[in-house]
Amino acid sequence: MVICALFLFIKITKAQTTFDSLKIKQPKHFFNTVIVIDSYNKPKKTITDTLDFLDKRLKSYAIKQYNLSFYTPIATINKPTADSTVTKNTHLLLTGTFMALLPVFSGISQHTLIKAGVGLRAIFNSGKKSVWFVDASPFMTQDVTYKSKTYYRLASTIVYSYNKSEKFNWRIGITKSFLWGNRFYAPFIGFRVGRLNKANLSIQFPRSISINLPINSNFKFSIYTRPQGGMFNFSNHDSLYYINNDATFHFTRYEINTGLRFDMRLSNNFNVYIATGISTKNNVTFYSERANSNYPRLPYNKYFYKSDMPSTLFFNFGLVLKFGKAKSYYNNKNILDAIDLNNTIDAGDGNTNNGGVQLPSKAKKITKKDANLNSVQDLIDYNDY
Repeated sequence: MVICALFLFIKITKAQTTFDSLKIKQPKHFFNTVIVIDSYNKPKKTITDTLDFLDKRLKSYAIKQYNLSFYTPIATINKPTADSTVTKNTHLLLTGTFMALLPVFSGISQHTLIKAGVGLRAIFNSGKKSVWFVDASPFMTQDVTYKSKTYYRLASTIVYSYNKSEKFNWRIGITKSFLWGNRFYAPFIGFRVGRLNKANLSIQFPRSISINLPINSNFKFSIYTRPQGGMFNFSNHDSLYYINNDATFHFTRYEINTGLRFDMRLSNNFNVYIATGISTKNNVTFYSERANSNYPRLPYNKYFYKSDMPSTLFFNFGLVLKFGKAKSYYNNKNILDAIDLNNTIDAGDGNTNNGGVQLPSKAKKITKKDANLNSVQDLIDYNDY
């Protein structure tokens, strides 16, 4: 018996040494690389006939918009606490966007306006209840249909987020964005009631208001309202601006979309979403750069054309691709909040939303036949599901 025990001890020792010597490569970041491909359309609507001759010239208005955006982690800095457990971390992410906007006016030639940019965002998790979010998104706009100059802009956001509990969060900050058809600085005020992976109400002024209802682990339904718009450089090839005959002017659009969205998780790396609803508060404004050059930091206030367009339906379709492995963050409310913050402020001040592709889905119910899974659950990476 002594000899058998000795051999058993030797075997266990070898096995343990072999296990410890395995160099299992762990993920470096809490964020995956995510790419969103988005298509947005509004049908043609006749512009209301007024005394403005440009209304008669433009005739009708529709929108076709295509957007490619991404974010990817480039650095994660973990700071251990006194008991050597990692609770504080800083995340640096690279963001980017490319948009092609086709404002369809039946009375003039078709223009294709592009927007492209690469930005940087930093997210700091204090390890307690607060998260800081800082984003800088420089971008350029140009009318590529006709020869026109490139115009450069910068969108930015700073937000402080406080997680009172898993069911309640509030945020405060400031944002500079062009989604409202001008260069506005606005306060950022938000709160969420409910868990992120269960039914919740999220109000993030002035970005979005949504009621999110996960149906199961692969399907989510939401009711939302959010702004859609931007500022773009527009060629004066059609001589719309006749006073100074400038080569370009600023085309701006703004609207409020209220509708329903369905997110489908087809696999761990591939999501699809479909949204439709009513587009209201539609506005199109043309600004001259020369007329607004005296106040380079203030919103534009001198325009040569402004029109409130009729309300209409909108249709939105998108694909979300997720790549790479992420560190486990099971029940870490600050990491979950950091991921939600990253989703709330679109990459590149864009008009897309990835639907919380990195947030945990609603858990499946465990049946009796799955009870044995409890014995091995510590071997499973929670973020794979």
